[in-house]
Amino acid sequence: MKLVRLTILEQFRSLKKIKAEKDFEDFTVLFREDEPNENWTQFHPYCFAGLNGSGKSNVLEALANIFYHLECSTLDPNTSEYLNEDFDLKKSDPIAYELEYYIIPKESEKKSIEDYVNVIIRKEKLEAPQIKITAQDQTSESVFIDISNSIRSYLPELVIGYSSGENEILSLPFVKSRLLQLDEYYYHLKNRDKLKLTYNLNEKPESSLVYMDYHMSQAILLANFLIQDDETLEPIKEQLEIDKLHSFRLVINNHKLYHKDDDPELGHLLPLAEEILVKLRSCATSVFKNSNDEFEIFDFYFDQNSKTKNSTLKKAFKTHFTSPIELFKAFQILNLLNLRVVSKSLKKEIYNSDSLYAMYKVPSFEESEHVFHFNLFKIKKKNSSDKMLLKAFSDGEHQFLHTMGICLILKDKNTLMLLDEPETHFNPEWRSEFISLLKDSLSKSGTNHLMRDILITSHSPFIISDCFPDKVLVFEKGKQPKSAFKMNFRTFGTSVDLIMDNIFNRGNTIGDFSSRIILEIEEEIKNKKSLKEEEVRAYKNRTNDLGDSIEKILLFTKLNELKKK
Repeated sequence: MKLVRLTILEQFRSLKKIKAEKDFEDFTVLFREDEPNENWTQFHPYCFAGLNGSGKSNVLEALANIFYHLECSTLDPNTSEYLNEDFDLKKSDPIAYELEYYIIPKESEKKSIEDYVNVIIRKEKLEAPQIKITAQDQTSESVFIDISNSIRSYLPELVIGYSSGENEILSLPFVKSRLLQLDEYYYHLKNRDKLKLTYNLNEKPESSLVYMDYHMSQAILLANFLIQDDETLEPIKEQLEIDKLHSFRLVINNHKLYHKDDDPELGHLLPLAEEILVKLRSCATSVFKNSNDEFEIFDFYFDQNSKTKNSTLKKAFKTHFTSPIELFKAFQILNLLNLRVVSKSLKKEIYNSDSLYAMYKVPSFEESEHVFHFNLFKIKKKNSSDKMLLKAFSDGEHQFLHTMGICLILKDKNTLMLLDEPETHFNPEWRSEFISLLKDSLSKSGTNHLMRDILITSHSPFIISDCFPDKVLVFEKGKQPKSAFKMNFRTFGTSVDLIMDNIFNRGNTIGDFSSRIILEIEEEIKNKKSLKEEEVRAYKNRTNDLGDSIEKILLFTKLNELKKK
């Protein structure tokens, strides 16, 4: 999909009407003004830049909330008490908006520019959202229609969220979506005989919202290393210095669905997941089950001395799982069942909450209370005979896994990626390489760039320097976002100091504490017409503790000019 425009018609967080020359105008983020063309086949992510509090992250939150509400609008209300009793089609957050984008319908075979349809979704205050769908070759005028299940082909298949900073607000609609998935599973489990349902991995999970958190690292890494070939894995293996995977364990506890308010007629939780478990058993090196069938342990070992490209373990997984995304979905379904610890009353509270802290109410239990968890996940690093646990990875390495790993498994899924400061834990080298690594990861996966848009919020001048000016949207509090292109500022390949000056109004190339020494000297000499040689020497001596910088060079140049006079 490709975003065109988001207009906020009523205030959402810090996004509100903007004071124009003569009046107020709706807050609008304009992504692109051109019609579908060959340039859309290229990799060009969007970067939202600006100072803290300027509204960058709020735009990501608005988009996540919009697609969560649209998804709720298309689901069968019988699958969840929330959808049946509390969900209101006319109420959403933001409460009024207009969103326009282009998308290639899921059922389209060619996935080419000609297959794009234009989608406009408009929601007025206290009204249900409506959608207008216009094919490029459509001659008659299209009209707005009510949202229904039939429009799912015109919504993104995946909305991926990631936030690495303290701003966890982005995760709220994703948490709600996961609880809805659990409700759906619960409904199908209770009615499995009547529905004659099997949990088909190519169709489940139903939710399009996927949030990348710490617990997703294992699933992403395994989905890639067990299915992908070595060439595709190169970006991850090279940057994380992984030689190969050594072993891992899956632990399955056959708990009931609800920890506190069990349904006595429900029985155990896993029957619908049996298809997944059968496949995993077939791949496992060894399986252990206790006498009461309360838990089951699958151990997996890679062939450490194998000289073939595909170890026995990889061959087994490729036989039972056709793609990395299918294996990822399998782990995602099992991981979803860990939310059984959330009581019905707490779920109801979270569903109906617009609190920025609602996600912190989801309890965290010991692994013995989980339906599914990874254990003893060991990796062999390059140039080392030691095996290390995945948990020992640094925050930056986990962050790399989230962002790059998920790119490797997307292929031709209609995807909107919402990455809120994804590079905060990266070292300077990784920050400077982030965009090129993202591009390499998508290219290795054989991705079709027509199928996705990537939005990145960042304060990193390195990331801005790798984005084209029409894709860098500069945010300033109380003003409409404006592209660097319209500011006549060429961001692509521009040096860090110029970006800091033009976008962050920060001309200094060194920190405030050290720059004060230079500023004090500049203040002392600004009205002087000449300096004696010993005065110049004394001023320079005051900077002896400072390293090299543009500011220091300019100061020394000025001092030398005054000495000559």
